[in-house]
Amino acid sequence: MLFWTAVALIGLFAVAPLVVVAASAVTSTGYLVFPPQGFSLEWFAKAFDNSSFVGGLVTSLMLGIAATIICVVTGTLAAYAIVRMPNRFTAMLEQVFLSPLMLPAIVLGLGLMIVLSLSGWRGYFEGGLLAHVIVASPFVIRSVLAGLRQLDGRMIEAAQSLGAGPARTFFRVVLPSIAPSIVSGAIFAFVISFDEAVVTLLLVGPQFETLPVTIFTHVQYSNDPSVAAISTVIVLFCALLVGVMTKFTGGKDDR
Repeated sequence: MLFWTAVALIGLFAVAPLVVVAASAVTSTGYLVFPPQGFSLEWFAKAFDNSSFVGGLVTSLMLGIAATIICVVTGTLAAYAIVRMPNRFTAMLEQVFLSPLMLPAIVLGLGLMIVLSLSGWRGYFEGGLLAHVIVASPFVIRSVLAGLRQLDGRMIEAAQSLGAGPARTFFRVVLPSIAPSIVSGAIFAFVISFDEAVVTLLLVGPQFETLPVTIFTHVQYSNDPSVAAISTVIVLFCALLVGVMTKFTGGKDDR
């Protein structure tokens, strides 16, 4: 009984902020308040009438899609290289590719800011894309590594014994077998890129600003519920993606 009580309290603690944000988005007052006073959906309309929110949303979607495509290609190849390397190099390569996960976001963001400033890419989409690929690619690599390590090596040996070369074996045997892991990693990469705020905050400029950064800037100067409305939409969108991933992978966690 004590165990399930603790689980329920932890779940409530995790969900409570989302409930507060969603409830604040439907208040009829002109400022954020909880519990909401009245009921109105006007703030959702006003959020999408806000050009800053719409522009940030478009940038985040474009950035997330581009980063996901690059992460899937490079992350899958990197994971395949790790499992095919001799054992003495496997651990070293894995630590190198997964190292962005070990660094605090502010430290990684500061390093990227310095490098991109020196290269002239800071404040531009290309610089943000490079940063998001670095941040999101470890999630693809971890997911694909899990799938590759569960792959029966005899399938590869059988394909090669029948005359399939390395490229044919990879595209006709390996990729179809680890497709759920790739999809899982791709969705995680998109969500991470779409939601990234700390690193991106150090890289924005007049020509490049994502939705999370726009929301952060908005709450500094305004207290209207439109920010809660757009945040609610983001939460529902990310929840939908995770639901699609769970359904596609059959509920298995490939991380």
